[in-house]
Amino acid sequence: MSFNILYDKANDGVFPGGLHSKEQIKILICYLIYETKVPVSVEFMSGILQECGVANYFEASAGFSELIANGQLVICEGDEVQYQLSHSGKFIVNNLSDELPVTVKEETLEKYQRFLHQRDIQQDNTVTLTKKNNKTYVECTVNDGDTELLKISMYSPNNEQAGFIRNIFYNNTDVIYQAVVALMTGDKKSALNIISVADFRTDGAI
Repeated sequence: MSFNILYDKANDGVFPGGLHSKEQIKILICYLIYETKVPVSVEFMSGILQECGVANYFEASAGFSELIANGQLVICEGDEVQYQLSHSGKFIVNNLSDELPVTVKEETLEKYQRFLHQRDIQQDNTVTLTKKNNKTYVECTVNDGDTELLKISMYSPNNEQAGFIRNIFYNNTDVIYQAVVALMTGDKKSALNIISVADFRTDGAI
């Protein structure tokens, strides 16, 4: 998952109500990791805070780096460089998180959890563009480990449409998979029910 670095001289890329204090940004970083219990990289965390408009990318990166330097974040074992909270990092959450505006904590946590879910989906499933006879096709694949569960190939007249299809797939992978399987196995009733009750997202949040 990649993020575009935003910078606006008027507000440093931070939305109204966002954070400009590095200390508050560091508390928020610890709070998000504490609540989700999922280790993350500095790029991922900084990108999300910027994407949410709650903190400037560079200030978030600097805050993350200070947490590492001060021992509040420690590196995890694995192929990717990611960090989790240490005991002193948890101390920050337990003793200082009340200093953050409640709306900032709640709204950022909700968006953060969504981004984590989207990251997991993108790691397990893929969207690729292929060319056949000078025409572009979007190929969406649902995987379960090493098992390919479903592959859908669709013609796309332009890159904008391809990007829209990509976002629809990543934002609604479970719904699409369940509905297609139901239709392909002749269970029209279940397919309609899956679609009717789904929280189907069409935005380009990914």
